[in-house]
Amino acid sequence: MGDKISVIVPIYKVEDYLHRCVDSIINQTYTNLEIILVDDGSPDNCPMICDEYAKKDSRIRVVHKKNGGLSDARNAGIDIATGEYIMFIDSDDFVDIEMMESMMKNMIDNNVDMVVCNIKYVYEDREVVKYNQVDRILDKYESMEEYLKDGVVQAVAWNKLYKKSLINDMRYKVGKTNEDEFFTYKVVDKTAKIYYNSRPFYNYIQRDSSIMGKYTIKRLDGVEASYERLNFIKEKYPSLYLNEKKTFLNLCIYSYMMILRNKNIDRDNKGKNILSNYVKELNFTSDEIKQYSLKDRIKVFMSKKSLNYCCKVLSILGSPQ
Repeated sequence: MGDKISVIVPIYKVEDYLHRCVDSIINQTYTNLEIILVDDGSPDNCPMICDEYAKKDSRIRVVHKKNGGLSDARNAGIDIATGEYIMFIDSDDFVDIEMMESMMKNMIDNNVDMVVCNIKYVYEDREVVKYNQVDRILDKYESMEEYLKDGVVQAVAWNKLYKKSLINDMRYKVGKTNEDEFFTYKVVDKTAKIYYNSRPFYNYIQRDSSIMGKYTIKRLDGVEASYERLNFIKEKYPSLYLNEKKTFLNLCIYSYMMILRNKNIDRDNKGKNILSNYVKELNFTSDEIKQYSLKDRIKVFMSKKSLNYCCKVLSILGSPQ
């Protein structure tokens, strides 16, 4: 039968999608599953749907809890998971039925700590596969490099099979958006090897009402996560630090420009001040700047002079970053 996988599904206001999601899990060709449905205080019919599934399938455990957000719901699932492996699936998405069998085989046959599969973006009128790469094994450094460049190892929690031992002592930050960005790089750092499975098993539904659908001031949580990661990389992966510092500067510039475009979201200028302070704390040596392109050198110079000035110039030039 194989080792048990605890599949954690946070659920909130997704009754139109929930049946498809749960059906895709209970019909997996790999059957040794513990399916943890975490009802995060959903005000619709999701709690009832979860309970109905639990009556039909003994592998399903339902947690009903007060609404605390996605991080809190995932943590509630981790707290009770008993499997040797863990997988997260978002309740508005669904997975191909061979996903867990294939990824578990990758895990065991190659003695890795995590398996990552390819992603299929599902729109109303089309489907787009994320990556066009072959299966491969990555060591910890290669995995972190892929993570930082948004390669085949992404920040998202949900297209991965983890050894539970990787995250036994870890939990998601409650109250944060971009919660994966506070979490996943620390898990990657704890691995020795990661297997990338090129099959697009995970179906990522694109809908306008999703959490990340529009820009709000809460998106600055992602900048906070990236700043924490920048300092982590400086200490543990110094050869990747220079490029990560440039990436972080670009994120600050992008975020500031989005605030300028959405004037009502930062009336007290708190967000602008946070971003400006982040940029002020970035130190670029002359040797570092020499390794950047001319365009990046100009952005460093302008942003250090004034982030507001930099973003207004870039806006005039029609550049998002």
